[in-house]
Amino acid sequence: MVEQKIWNDCKAELKKKLNPHNYDSWVKPINYVSYKNTTLTLAVPSTFFVEWIEEHYKDSIKQVFNTYSGVDIDLVLRVDENQRKGPEKAAGLAEKPPIKKPVAAQPRNKSGLNEKYIFKHFVVGKSNEFCYASSLASANKIGEVYNPLFLYGGVGLGKTHLLQAIGNHVLQSNPGAVVLYLTSEKFVNMLINALQHGTMANFRRKFRNLDVLLVDDIQFIGGKERTQEEFFHTFNTLYELKKQIVIASDKFPKEMRNLEERLRSRFAWGLIADIQPPELEIKIAILILLAQQNGFVLKEKVADYLANKINSNIRELEGALARVMAFASLTGRTIDTDLVEETLRGIYDDVACKMDIKTIQKTVCGFYGVKFSELISKRRSKSIAVPRHIAAYLCREFTDASLPEIGKSFGGRDHTTIMHAVSKIKNEVEVNTKVYNEIHEIKKIMKM
Repeated sequence: MVEQKIWNDCKAELKKKLNPHNYDSWVKPINYVSYKNTTLTLAVPSTFFVEWIEEHYKDSIKQVFNTYSGVDIDLVLRVDENQRKGPEKAAGLAEKPPIKKPVAAQPRNKSGLNEKYIFKHFVVGKSNEFCYASSLASANKIGEVYNPLFLYGGVGLGKTHLLQAIGNHVLQSNPGAVVLYLTSEKFVNMLINALQHGTMANFRRKFRNLDVLLVDDIQFIGGKERTQEEFFHTFNTLYELKKQIVIASDKFPKEMRNLEERLRSRFAWGLIADIQPPELEIKIAILILLAQQNGFVLKEKVADYLANKINSNIRELEGALARVMAFASLTGRTIDTDLVEETLRGIYDDVACKMDIKTIQKTVCGFYGVKFSELISKRRSKSIAVPRHIAAYLCREFTDASLPEIGKSFGGRDHTTIMHAVSKIKNEVEVNTKVYNEIHEIKKIMKM
């Protein structure tokens, strides 16, 4: 029968498009019944099957069948009584997600979200406006635009705030949505616990029945093969069901060398949005807003002084302000520049130094005995590359210059090249005592 053959061809095509778990669970058990007057009738094992196929696979089946038959069809699903015996085992449904019913608002503690992280409390500027806009768009149309959404940027720049703001916004708009925010470390721990206690079915059901999955610090699953395998299948399932996936990392996907290629490529399927270190005006606005939220009045002049003193990231800025507010509460004093200076003396002095790119480059050249022309050249020998990377790292730390601006000062290099250099040295500082000591000595020279 021609129609039977067409259906067999359709199943073969769907097998290519779907991951093995989904194909074996949902498409393989479907049997051909008839094709009359452009109506294709298929048999499935249970009423649950009918509902699940209608919701998640009907359009795909129609599209593939239309391609092979050349006819725009209607699809009818009916329960095959012969398949009813043990349908759950036959179709691999022991781990099926439950049928969704109208539910009350999801308890916030089960979502892992903190209510204070909302879009309203996120200060927007040039350094983060693209990331903010893409996050808001994803929250407004979950699974429809920018899926997956990959947020990346340095430590303490607001990735966690945006991740949780997406979740809080979704729950505000749709209290019945199933949202989960967690770090990759927690994902690993939950997986280990499930493996130890033989509860993998529950683990998979929990993650694959989500409407929105928000994962922070995804780079830490690198090198963990079992975790990557499980996350890969979770990602595929949610993606095919058009559920929203948002991932945050301090590394660009291609920079995660110990992450499987299939995961790196999937992270780049949707939109990649980066957050840059904030400009001075944004830091001032953040400080004033944070002080206001905690019942303090922070004058712009004082906020400007504090913002200039902390030249690293938002998290450190918040920590400095928290210390100042605590000191003001204990002493009953008004927050002014004298109080800020007194409270932070000796703690943040190291980051108060301001430099320009040229000064940093010349200092690094003098320390390593290389010519300036070599530093900005295309040469890649280790004797030149290491000083160049360190100079770029220091420019990132001690100037307000953007990545493109720094790249331009290093012989017209691309901003991703500078980002890679900064990331490389940041990792080296943590594990290489020699590099750490050399950078420390260069900082001393810069302050002289």
